[in-house]
Amino acid sequence: MHMSKKVLFPILIFATVVIYILTLKGALGNPTPEEVENGLDQNTMSMELSPERGRYALVMSLVHDSSFALSETLARAVYPDVGYYNGRYYIYFVPGISLLAVPLYIWGYQYQMAQVFTFFLPAIFALLNAVFIYQICRKVFKQPAWAGLFAALVFCFGSTSWSYAVTLYQHQTTTFFLLSAFYAVWKFREGTRAKWIYPLWVWTCLGLTLTLDYPNALFMAPVMIYFAFSAFEISQKAKSIEVNVHLSAVITSVVFLSLVLLHGFYNYTQFGDPWRVSGSLPGTKLVTEAATFNTPERASLVQLIEKKKDVVKFFSEQKFPNGLYELTVSSDRGLLVYSPIFILGFAGLVIYLKRYAGWETSVPAACLAAIFFLYSSWGDPWGGWAFGPRYLIPAMGILSIFVSGFLVESKKYMFKVLAFVLFAYSSAVSLLGVITTNAIPPKSEAVILKTGYNFLRSFEFFRDNRSSSFVYNTWFSHLPLWLYVLPIYLAVIAAAGIFLFRLPKDKKS
Repeated sequence: MHMSKKVLFPILIFATVVIYILTLKGALGNPTPEEVENGLDQNTMSMELSPERGRYALVMSLVHDSSFALSETLARAVYPDVGYYNGRYYIYFVPGISLLAVPLYIWGYQYQMAQVFTFFLPAIFALLNAVFIYQICRKVFKQPAWAGLFAALVFCFGSTSWSYAVTLYQHQTTTFFLLSAFYAVWKFREGTRAKWIYPLWVWTCLGLTLTLDYPNALFMAPVMIYFAFSAFEISQKAKSIEVNVHLSAVITSVVFLSLVLLHGFYNYTQFGDPWRVSGSLPGTKLVTEAATFNTPERASLVQLIEKKKDVVKFFSEQKFPNGLYELTVSSDRGLLVYSPIFILGFAGLVIYLKRYAGWETSVPAACLAAIFFLYSSWGDPWGGWAFGPRYLIPAMGILSIFVSGFLVESKKYMFKVLAFVLFAYSSAVSLLGVITTNAIPPKSEAVILKTGYNFLRSFEFFRDNRSSSFVYNTWFSHLPLWLYVLPIYLAVIAAAGIFLFRLPKDKKS
């Protein structure tokens, strides 16, 4: 039976929406700051970790107080990721994702579902990532439809990005800007119509991604270099070399400059300096300890703390070997432990670099190198308490493309069988985390706390029917959790089987 890609891809997107809804973290109601601080911050609850608490608290502050500064009650709920400046409290995180979430919060607030609607924002970007992964596979790398579909499936359900598609983190949005900017440069380079739209979007991506997380500038650097070279046309004349510049690539940079100025204005109005970031503020814990001194001594101590706290110092090349180990093969955060399907991604990247040398291969490879280098050099490669290597989610988007690329280039049935087995394992681990908890401590902390430090800790919650799923807790909690999860897992595995073994036999697809 003929199975058209034009039908299958919308079906995949629809199924992905359904599964994301089924695993979305949350509960009914519009939580108050007191509820966030006392109850929702427990394991398997929607606000179990400070990153989502902080970003959600900022949304609440923006909507109800019209302020980037948090009230003292909200600051207590966000602790410990909250800083202090000039008598006001601020989350350590850049405000971009909270600003994007405001419309969903207001919409959901009307139906007593403010938290649930707000937490669906990353899922929207995860869906867009699936679209761009498919498009890059098909258009840029000329892979067949089945390969593009499988690559999108790997990212959505075969990686721990799943856990961060259903809670309020910035990683899915960062991945979207990276992938879409790369695709836009390729379209611009191809000389397609609407030449102004693509450079405009590239500059917009660069500007907006800085409002999510400052290290994103490094990840975007290879894409921007690709864009810069694409903006020039060099032609050999009889006695000279002629260089033409696409004015659209230059003029549209005004969007990026405007966003940077706006961000600097935000820093100036909130922290008194356009170059000062919230992550450099002294923590409330240290400020509270300083309060035991009299006023002059307290003021000088706070100033000393501010001078010593430099976010750049969190990065060091000396930390790189241990950081790389933690992010790749360690038992508590290793990418290849949680999602071994990406072994094929690395293999595919090597093959593409050898066979298809050029911008389209070297730019994603350079982005991967930048991501691994930066976060391996970071003082906290574990990402705090997290499920898997959450910092590597943008890298997972890139590697998914080369997973399918490896299968296309290898042309061996046994590798498809291997891919299916690795995907089955990877998706099982990812589903275990998304349905229970993201609060997995690093091994060093877990030893002291005498608790688990990898996905096996999530299995303890799974066994006890403790879930973070909004749908399960609201309507299906009378069922054993395994019975709720099994259809989801079987649907994902069935899709992988269709994409790997059924579609390649259909020549028309």
